[in-house]
Amino acid sequence: MTLLSPEIESALKALGIATGVKVLAVDCAAAHPILEALAGETSVVAATTVVDAVKQARSLRLAAVVSNPELAAAVVRGLAAENLTIGVLALSAAGDGSASAILRAGGVMDVLPDLSEIAVVAPLRRALDCSALLALELAHRCESRRLLNRELDLLGQPPESMSDDLLGVQPPPLPVGPLSVYNLDEASESFETAYIERVQQLCASSREAALYLGVSSATLSRRTRRESALDDA
Repeated sequence: MTLLSPEIESALKALGIATGVKVLAVDCAAAHPILEALAGETSVVAATTVVDAVKQARSLRLAAVVSNPELAAAVVRGLAAENLTIGVLALSAAGDGSASAILRAGGVMDVLPDLSEIAVVAPLRRALDCSALLALELAHRCESRRLLNRELDLLGQPPESMSDDLLGVQPPPLPVGPLSVYNLDEASESFETAYIERVQQLCASSREAALYLGVSSATLSRRTRRESALDDA
């Protein structure tokens, strides 16, 4: 069975991100059978110590951690020290009724009351969805950065990596001859249209888009209608 929520799994596939999940079981051999039944035998990774768990977690993309109650809080601290954000689930501690609250206060995402499928599926899916959402956020940040750099490049602004020290870094030579074999007016118009469409996609409303473009809402509306009419023609 798939442990990721269908909509999150679809979003990952749309961005070309692998949807294979891993469950890191830390010193909890009793949980292996149910975890292997849910995630698959090859998707369960065993660790015996906190150091081993953190070491293996560094190489995992979509993952959740299941730990015994004695090590759960230490695993959370170890992951935080490495800036790794992975949901940690702890097995229920026998005896002390306040143990679950103490574990949650220590950063544990959830406490599994028992090792039945009903008790494990929902918390495990929540932990894996959290990991998947972080992967999606990182992918969108990378794509936004790439688009921003591309826009700066098209607008003729120098990249951040260009040095101001002209003695050590010489600027590229100026082009000689015609700049382009294409119609510059048509290319400029196409770029302007694409830029306006991009701003409209990133803004929540036409009023906000007009504000960023430095025009009135009426002007932007007229241009949008004109472009629509040209596309229909």
